[in-house]
Amino acid sequence: MGLQTPPRSTKIIAIMNNKGGPGKTSTATNLAVTLALSGKRVLAIDSDQQANSTEVLANGKKYYSLFGPTICDLYNDPRLDISSVIIPAVAGDTEIPNLDLIPSDPSFEKIIEQSLTRSHREKILSRHLQKVRNEYDYIIIDCAPGLNIATGNAIYIADHVLVPVDGGSFSLSGLEIMLDYMDEISEQDYAQFSVFRNNYNAANKKINSFIDRSLTEHPRIAPRMLETRIRTDQAIVQSQVSCVPLYYYQKSAMALNDYRKLAREIEALFEKEVA
Repeated sequence: MGLQTPPRSTKIIAIMNNKGGPGKTSTATNLAVTLALSGKRVLAIDSDQQANSTEVLANGKKYYSLFGPTICDLYNDPRLDISSVIIPAVAGDTEIPNLDLIPSDPSFEKIIEQSLTRSHREKILSRHLQKVRNEYDYIIIDCAPGLNIATGNAIYIADHVLVPVDGGSFSLSGLEIMLDYMDEISEQDYAQFSVFRNNYNAANKKINSFIDRSLTEHPRIAPRMLETRIRTDQAIVQSQVSCVPLYYYQKSAMALNDYRKLAREIEALFEKEVA
């Protein structure tokens, strides 16, 4: 009888912000690629009806239901084999090592509305993932802006919620509402979250001072601020328009170092929680 491989201690990270545009997709896709390139087995889940992560990790196929099953099918059919929805992530025509994807589709918005009447609707994704989660070191969920059933599913199953805050003051406005929603889903004062500055431009001293002060003076957010800042880098925007992750678009991009630092900081957080 051969030695059995011990099950992975899978870490599930949900990337969310109640506001559109703070960098959820760029964070989700580039963090997933960074972890995969470091040798971790990663599953990226596009849980956003905008399907932007699908565009980046499936060679521009935003309307993925034309090509195969998507997250829509998981929400529609509790008996569906989740393995049939998982595809290899790609950068253009190049398969990305160690990285898989559950794609989304713009029709997901209608599916979410139809799920409102389901019993245990916050557990839909969790029940599907139980069958494959031990195959991965990390599962990264790109959540939609707003607080819908899919976001609730992500909060329910996540080990950690990662909140990017960009350089606009409006990115702060939805944080209180989101914290309340996380409390409601978890039925406690939710503490498994971190906040970090994204699209950070050091030249914007006035707005940076305002945002940093607002975050560090908040009693729940202050102790959960990460040191990592993802710098403003046009290559990030250009890579998304080109529908490829940053690493495969421009290997010399400054922000790649920031994503590596973010990955290390998150890994350290999990190690600290285990200890």
